[in-house]
Amino acid sequence: MRLSRFLQIICVCLTLVSGPLWADLVEYVVTGVDEPMLTNVRNHVTAFQIGSGARLNTRLRRNLTERAINASKAAMRPFGYFNPVVDVEITPVEGGSWLLTVNLVAGPPVIVKGMLLELTGPGRELKPLNDWYTNFPLAEEQVLNQQVWDSAKLEVLDLLEEAGYLQAKFSRHEIRVDPVANTSRLELIVDTGPQAVMGTVRFNQEIVNDAILASLQRFEQGDAYHAFLLEKFRLDLWRSGYFEDIEVVERRELTAKPPRVDFEVNVTPRKKNTYQGTIGYGTDTLARLQFFYGRHLISQRGDSFDLRVGWQQRDNQLSFLANYRLPRKTESRQFWIATLGLQTEDQKLKVSASDDLDNQVDAAKGTVNDYWLRLGKTRVRNMRGGFEQLFETVFVQFLNEKLNFQPADIIDPLSPDLPGSDPFYDLLENTSNTQAIGIDWAWPEIRGTGFHTVGHHERAWMFTSNDAWGSDLDFSQVYLSSRRNFLATDRLKILLRAEAGYSDSSSINVNVPTEGPDVSVVVTDLPNLYRFKAGGNQSVRGYGFETLDNNGLGSNNVFTASAEVEFRILEDWSIAAFVDVGNAFNDWSAPDLKLGSGFGVRWYSVVGALRLDFAQGWALEGDPWRFHLSIGTTLR
Repeated sequence: MRLSRFLQIICVCLTLVSGPLWADLVEYVVTGVDEPMLTNVRNHVTAFQIGSGARLNTRLRRNLTERAINASKAAMRPFGYFNPVVDVEITPVEGGSWLLTVNLVAGPPVIVKGMLLELTGPGRELKPLNDWYTNFPLAEEQVLNQQVWDSAKLEVLDLLEEAGYLQAKFSRHEIRVDPVANTSRLELIVDTGPQAVMGTVRFNQEIVNDAILASLQRFEQGDAYHAFLLEKFRLDLWRSGYFEDIEVVERRELTAKPPRVDFEVNVTPRKKNTYQGTIGYGTDTLARLQFFYGRHLISQRGDSFDLRVGWQQRDNQLSFLANYRLPRKTESRQFWIATLGLQTEDQKLKVSASDDLDNQVDAAKGTVNDYWLRLGKTRVRNMRGGFEQLFETVFVQFLNEKLNFQPADIIDPLSPDLPGSDPFYDLLENTSNTQAIGIDWAWPEIRGTGFHTVGHHERAWMFTSNDAWGSDLDFSQVYLSSRRNFLATDRLKILLRAEAGYSDSSSINVNVPTEGPDVSVVVTDLPNLYRFKAGGNQSVRGYGFETLDNNGLGSNNVFTASAEVEFRILEDWSIAAFVDVGNAFNDWSAPDLKLGSGFGVRWYSVVGALRLDFAQGWALEGDPWRFHLSIGTTLR
């Protein structure tokens, strides 16, 4: 008896799970309205399904019709239509199924005839809040849209939460609708409440000295709370390179006066060593290889070391760079830095009877070897209350440079300026030692991803070298550059950049003896490492990489500028048009700026923006087109 009862229960359960094979199916169609109302009505109507295994008899069809009418009316109200005409038909189709058709006539919309929108509380003067108030998406004589209303309410609470008004609320939020007159009145009063402040920060770790981590904070205890500063704190902890996982837990003490948010930081250590090799290609560098080794944490003092070895096909350039960084135990974020660099590359001395980029010939070719050591101190200065940061480095740099060139076949072997005579010989083979003292600034602020990457990046430096402290050469240099990207609309972006550099360094005139008439060239005394060159992807497009200078050996001064308009055509694709101008030169009275212009395509991939440009160099004979390929944001 018990076994029979048990089998009956099992059969009933299986029936409920699987459903009988003779259950009716219902398909739904909605007509008469467009998106987004169409989707909302369909979702409301299809939410009412007949029970498993039910047959659509007369009673069920009547109930389904009534439910569909009520659901359609409810789905139209958020869009301001309270009196739609709804007609529902249920008809059989082939295969034993049914088609439920909802025919809608929206009817007259509900119009906003009155509105009360107020800001109260200590934060009512907050600029983003007043921008929200000014641009409130509903106004009198507009169609009531409850989805827009709800979205605006969520937006203002998120805005106030981000700015530290963690107890913000609505003193009043009402929608009063007269469905007969199809009118409504909206009332919304936003009370910001008090602004919270930053509290204490506790680090639960023994990986690195707490004082080093405390210097990463862009805020002090008692500063106004802002979610952006907290996010930057997380990012700065990750960028330190010490940790794999980072968790910053907020402890909100909202009953305190003023309200306070304490933080608890939980971290796990990162692997101490990183090895990375890359292979790439760009029209500026051609093929390139790079190896990177990083020791992220040498000791609890927070010191780190990295090593970079690279080669690029352009100029057969081989480079080695070793960096050591030691944080200082100071309230502000500071580091001692040491950089050892070695670079060797092939270069050519190019000459022409006049400033003719199309008819230059190689007068000499050889190698330039640079060896340098930079020692200094970097200080991170918080700007705009920590929303941005300026990196300032005071340094001394020791440079040893060796030039080893050989005359080309065009040099007249019978010329009196043979090797061993001045000044042509000094131009071909020379060694110098310089010690420069200077200061360097970097001010990057980059936000967003993909096409919506915007911000700015300024660079500046000035340094001097003098025989008073043992340099072979006396010179000084000042440089300033700015790159700015901003969105004009959601699809239109403007990209601007400019740079100017000046070197107080002497230049010499050298007569290059050729098989024809001698060619006079002007050569700067600056070491090769400090010389300016223009042309290429990030300079003046339409010209080859670093081909705009004096005779291929670099110049004392530089000026370039660029304006670009980029238009997004697909989610990850855009097109661009640009104009570039500039040159590197020795005499500011005759900069001879070169013009380039063109168009490009951008693809925002997971590895960065791939930029493909076609540019025309207007100073070149025949106005030829040049292809440029690069990867990454222009703000770097």
